[in-house]
Amino acid sequence: MAMASINFSYRSKKEIAYIELRLAYTVDGKRKFQHARTKIQITKKFWDEIKTKGNRFRDTEKIIEYNKINEHLSQLETVIYQQLPPDAKIEMNWLKDAVKKYYNPNDENKIPTDLLEYWDYYMNLREYELKQKPRSWQKWNEIKNRVHLFQKKKKRKYSIEDINEEFKRDWIKYCKEESYANTTIKKNLSYIKMLCQHAARKGLKTSSDLVKLNANFKKEDLPRIYLSFEELEKIKALKSLPDYLDNARDWLVISCFTGQRVSDFMRFNSSMIRKSKGRKFIDVTQRKTEKKVSIPILPEVESILKKRKGEFPRTISAQKYNTYIKEIGKLANINKPTKGKILKKLEDGKNRKVLDIYPKHKLITSHIGRRSLATNYYGVIPSSYLKNITGHGTEAMLLAYIGKTSKDTAFEAYDLMLAHNKRNVKLQ
Repeated sequence: MAMASINFSYRSKKEIAYIELRLAYTVDGKRKFQHARTKIQITKKFWDEIKTKGNRFRDTEKIIEYNKINEHLSQLETVIYQQLPPDAKIEMNWLKDAVKKYYNPNDENKIPTDLLEYWDYYMNLREYELKQKPRSWQKWNEIKNRVHLFQKKKKRKYSIEDINEEFKRDWIKYCKEESYANTTIKKNLSYIKMLCQHAARKGLKTSSDLVKLNANFKKEDLPRIYLSFEELEKIKALKSLPDYLDNARDWLVISCFTGQRVSDFMRFNSSMIRKSKGRKFIDVTQRKTEKKVSIPILPEVESILKKRKGEFPRTISAQKYNTYIKEIGKLANINKPTKGKILKKLEDGKNRKVLDIYPKHKLITSHIGRRSLATNYYGVIPSSYLKNITGHGTEAMLLAYIGKTSKDTAFEAYDLMLAHNKRNVKLQ
């Protein structure tokens, strides 16, 4: 077995937290680490005292507490060392499983049937995968908290098997009372359904209603907000911007001519640029879908790179970016009255998106660049090429994204077919 060591630490910023165990080991000459939480809760102050004083306490209560903690951790350390796999064949999450087995020796294979307990079980199973996509991890936690508040309001706990038509009815009613949008209600229910389907694959009993458990609402007639080429020219023409707005403006222009999500374009750097046959491309793996896309560097992006000596603008948080680009839109007089939703505080104190008519600059968000490229270049280049830049799985998904219907595509097909026929007539 390769050299392995165990130590305990206080890794939280909170005043009271659980002591964590760290396992360090070597595989193929590389040092690796795994962490797991113990069931010993302690104050940061007392932990710091232990680290500085060891067992040299004068206070009787502290001596008793120290001995209790030391005995617990020593026993856990011994068990972990005894269970270490030979030749350091330690799989991912091995330590967490070993610690869990230590505290729950009889529940090793027990799968919870309670909805929220299963939620924790599910997120623990998929923790590594979900945390690779921070927004997904956040979304699962948000909906779990919403379900918790729902159960609190209903004064009951739901099991996996309880997720049926009656649950859907009560869930929709609760969400409506809480002023959630139809899209939010529908999306949240789909996550709950997804969780129960996972439980079914694990052998848990689920409701026969689950297969068709969907929230069907009339689709909201909302315009797809994007920046036209004319509006982008007005944004590009802005002069004497303060540095923070100039930086954000350059990112906005880049996003509108690369068509990527903020989580992707904010990662752009000069090392991602590839030159081939006199052309330049940005090669990036999209975080949300893990798709690899190659994006042509158009003159608008090239101009910004030249301005910044071959580098992309300074990275900023998505939150600041969203704030700054609204300021930029206002300065560029992007003020056309436009139907859309803005997050507002309601009279009851809840923060919800409110549908109304707003000056267009107030509806500019980090997603506008992706939609702008898809909309502006639709019909200019083949959809098959365009979807490979945006990363949409199919042309149908791309068309739905920019709001094109069969009626729209029929007009475009008519023009293309007519042009084709005219060319053939000239050639005869």
